[in-house]
Amino acid sequence: MATQVLRWLAWVLAACVLLIFVFATWLWQAAQQAPEHLARKGQLMRVEPVSEYRLKGDQVREFRLFSDSGLVADIAVRRPVRELEHRPLLMVMGGQETGRAAVDVIPDTRGATVAAISYPFGTVPHRSLAQVFMALPRIQQGIFDTPAVALLALDYLLSPEAGINPGRVELAGISFGAYLASVPAVLDSRIERLWLIHGGGAPAEVFDYGLGKRIPVTPLRLAISNYLAGVAGAPHLGPEAWVPKLAPRPLILVHAERESSLPRSAIDALEASVSGPVEILYTPGKHVHPKRPEVVDAISRLMFDRMRCPGAALSC
Repeated sequence: MATQVLRWLAWVLAACVLLIFVFATWLWQAAQQAPEHLARKGQLMRVEPVSEYRLKGDQVREFRLFSDSGLVADIAVRRPVRELEHRPLLMVMGGQETGRAAVDVIPDTRGATVAAISYPFGTVPHRSLAQVFMALPRIQQGIFDTPAVALLALDYLLSPEAGINPGRVELAGISFGAYLASVPAVLDSRIERLWLIHGGGAPAEVFDYGLGKRIPVTPLRLAISNYLAGVAGAPHLGPEAWVPKLAPRPLILVHAERESSLPRSAIDALEASVSGPVEILYTPGKHVHPKRPEVVDAISRLMFDRMRCPGAALSC
């Protein structure tokens, strides 16, 4: 009887291993083909208002955008009480937990209009590797769709229907957003300046750094890190592949003085990829997070003080 039970358990274990292998292989193969960002963006077909409210006097409106490709984008737009004369527009791709709520986190836009997008993969589970693994198909597709979502949002923001008519357009990728923001910036020349804030390159090294406490066995951790980076489309979406194509438009890199979420090697990899005009600035404290309002405030002041100037000057 015991032998039969052991044999049955062995078959179950073998079946589970096989299913995991097939699942992992399918995800890996899905990541091998580069996404067609412009085709996925498609044409903006419909805009649905979702909500409207006031925040420190500013008007915040949320919308859902529908493309003829089937893509759906959720965005929020914050219009200041008093707009600057040259009407700057900043589109934000923030942390994966923040999404379009980034417009609420900013303490003061200093006269700039701010729009933020939600990521199409929804919430990423953090409590267990098993939950993350099961959510990988949704996360993968959402990551691949994110540049198209940003491009579709920009089509709306620059349309007569939005009523913004900006004189200048900038894009800020913050934390997770810094990993993807260079893709829409390169593909859409209407973006005049790109900010990559508290971000880096070398995604596999970032995964390895983040998994350090959870997986102490180095070879296993490195294998998982490289697999996750590949599944997330690092060869197609990573900033090292896109930042060199941004020139001659300007790029601003903003690092945390006491970076707590990225290895220095990832920051160095991002800096090494730059081939055009760039400024490298620092904010005090650790990596940006909504629960670190002093860091959010420092980043906001840095961006909006610069955006108050019609050109690229530090102060005006």
